[in-house]
Amino acid sequence: MMNQILRVVFVLSLAMNLGVLGTAAYQRYAGGPAHGRTPGAGVSLRDELRLTDEQARTFTELHAALQARVQALREQMHERRQAFFGILAAPSPDPDAIDLVLKEMNRTQLEMQRAVADYLLAQMRQLAPEQRAAFVQSMARRSGMEEDPQHLPLLGPGGARRPEEPR
Repeated sequence: MMNQILRVVFVLSLAMNLGVLGTAAYQRYAGGPAHGRTPGAGVSLRDELRLTDEQARTFTELHAALQARVQALREQMHERRQAFFGILAAPSPDPDAIDLVLKEMNRTQLEMQRAVADYLLAQMRQLAPEQRAAFVQSMARRSGMEEDPQHLPLLGPGGARRPEEPR
């Protein structure tokens, strides 16, 4: 029983830490100068990359698709959290049921991360080579990774693959 309680506490701690990190990353990318961005980072991505109208329109469409996908995944995560706490509320929580729900929650979290990675890669495919370099530098600057801008931040070991790299 104590083992199960420790497992639950660990998982809740992990979930809270991931939530805090995700929120911080979101605020860093979506917030304005008041959200701790470096000087000059208040410039819009459109201006910074000198996007054409077509590129800007595509970026807007990609963003709308990302928002819809992430919203659906957030709803799934909410349902899975409710199921998790429902299991915990049982007189004798089933460890196998807890494991199953935790695996589903992890899978949903990974799907969210993959959606963001795919979004960034789709944006990069719309850019000319010099725009790609500026995009990566902008992302590195906005994430505080200016010293190693070859890869996009927060997308796994070594960063995300560039669009031209094989999967």
